[in-house]
This record gives sequence, structure tokens and C-alpha cells, in this order.
Amino acid sequence: MSPILSRNPLVEQVVSGKAGADLVAMLLSRQLPLTEEEYLEALVYCLNTPENSTKARQLLDELSPGTKSTYVRKRNCDHRVAYYVLVDSVNRKDMEAISGLVHNQSLPPEFMEKIAKHGDEAILESLLENQIKLIAYPGIMDTMAANPACGTFVLAKIQEIRDGYLSDAPAQEISADEVIDDLKEAISEDQAELPQAEDGDNLDVLIEEHALTALQRINQMPVSERIKLALTGTKTERLILIRDANKMVSLAVIESPKISEDEVLLVVRNRSVSGDIIQRIAANREWTKNYNLVVELLSNPKTPVKDALGFIKRLHERDLRMLQANKNASPVIRGLALSFIQQRAKKKN
Repeated sequence: MSPILSRNPLVEQVVSGKAGADLVAMLLSRQLPLTEEEYLEALVYCLNTPENSTKARQLLDELSPGTKSTYVRKRNCDHRVAYYVLVDSVNRKDMEAISGLVHNQSLPPEFMEKIAKHGDEAILESLLENQIKLIAYPGIMDTMAANPACGTFVLAKIQEIRDGYLSDAPAQEISADEVIDDLKEAISEDQAELPQAEDGDNLDVLIEEHALTALQRINQMPVSERIKLALTGTKTERLILIRDANKMVSLAVIESPKISEDEVLLVVRNRSVSGDIIQRIAANREWTKNYNLVVELLSNPKTPVKDALGFIKRLHERDLRMLQANKNASPVIRGLALSFIQQRAKKKN
């Protein structure tokens, strides 16, 4: 079971099964000071109790579709709650919630299998929006194709994905020259994935061997295996795969439920990463709450100007001055930085 999002002690008591009868009664009469999302989590955990399930289901039905859709889009949503929303949304044909489920890469592939098995034609079409998951787990497409509701359009798209991505031939090789130095630096800063060093081992040699071994293994993989590894693999593997020439592979790295903000910072600092990836990062509201990441995005010339306009207002004066002097930054962004410095100077005077 994945942890619930709420840290409200009342919800935690219900979820853990430690809530007393009085607390459950207040929950089922909606007398607790909870948000809609917290009610969703707590009520789902009442469904398995026979005496409470009918009332809990009634209250769940009354929650807004927006609450459910927003919840299942979150990377760290509770899987039991998400599964309830899955079954409920397929029954109701709630396309907004289904879209949220389909796009959440942190949910197990079995969720998409369930949708593929029981969805109607419109729902099956929505599954095509997450090609990364379909390529990584092609069994989902088998289930879609076996569904009597699967029409010619979906079947044609499935065949297109198979033809384009499911070859067994190794994908284009990733050059060691392109990745090895950055990889060694990243591994030396975070040695969690290294094998246990023994007395007399040279750490630099261990790091290089670890990086080269991962690179050689990846270079033998077809695109589909690389995409699956991007979703499920280690930090070292993701730092290699972000350099893959196939855009779908590098996109899978950014969508991996395992990627951390520290890794995203490394990606943004890498000037060889494609503009599509930088644009995807700049559009992620959770990541761009990180001030250091915003500073790095503004220094990357591939960050879209429309996103940079919002970010630059948040910079402290010291970082504005550094950005204005940064020759690697976009000339437009450097000009904006100078403009903000001048405006703030006028206000002080």
C-alpha cells in the first residue's frame, strides 16, 4: 500500500483502522474538518467495513469529479484510493478522472490493464495518450485489442506503436564521450548505487566501472526496454537515458515516478538536453516551486520565454545580477533581468 497524501491525524486513524466508533460516525455524517481530498481518502478506507460501506459509498458518490481527477493525477497518490477512482470512473465513463489515471506514470501498469479490459471505445482511445506506458508494457495493448469495444481507429494506432517502437533491434548507441564525465561526477556526489567498496579499492575506478557497465548494458537494449528502464530504473540509468536520441526515451526519464528534484536539476544544467524536455520541466508546477531549479531554468537558453517571464519575477537581486551577466543565458532573459534590476533600484530611490 502506498502512503496516503493526508497528514491529518483523524484521517490517519481511519486509514490505519484505529479510529473509534465515534470518529467514524462523525466522518460518515461529514462533521469532521476535512478537505474534500481528505474525505476521499478516509471514505475509501471505510468501504471494506460492511456496516459503513453503504454510507461511505454514498458520500463518495457526492464528491466532485474534480476532486477525484485532481487526486489521481498526483504522483504520490494512494494506490488503493486511486483504484477506487479507476473502477468508479470506468463505470461512470468519467473521462476527466480516467485521463488523470492514464497520465499518472506512478500508478502500476495493472491499472491501465483494468481500464483496457473494461473501457468503452472512447476510454480505450484515452489510453493511447500514454504511449510511454503502452510501449513499456505492451501487454496493455494486447488487452485493448481483445476488448470487444476496440474499434478500427484504436487497432490501427496500436499497430502503429508496435511497428514504431517494439523492434528487438538495439536502439541507437549512446556515446560514452557524451555521458561519462557528467555521470562520474553525479555518481561521486551520490554513491548510493555503487557496490560496496573493499579495502584497497580505488573509488574513482569503481565509479567509472559502474558507469561504463550501465552504459554498455543500455546500449544493447531496444527502444521499448529503454523506455521501461527509464520509468523503473536507477538514477545512473536515468542520467544515461536522458541523452538518448529517441525523444520518447528521454521523455520517459522525466516522467519516471522515481526521478528526484536533484536529478531534474542535473538535467536542466545539461545544455545538450533537448528543448522539449526543458519545456516539460518548466511546465511542471511541483518542480518549479524549487527556487534553485527556477534559477537553472532561467540560465538555460532552451527554457521557453513565456515560462521565464513568470520565473524571473521570483529571483532575488543577487541572482538577477548573476543572470544578467550570464553569457550562456538567452539575450531576451538577460535583458529582462537588467530591466528588473533597474525597476527595483527605482523603487528603492
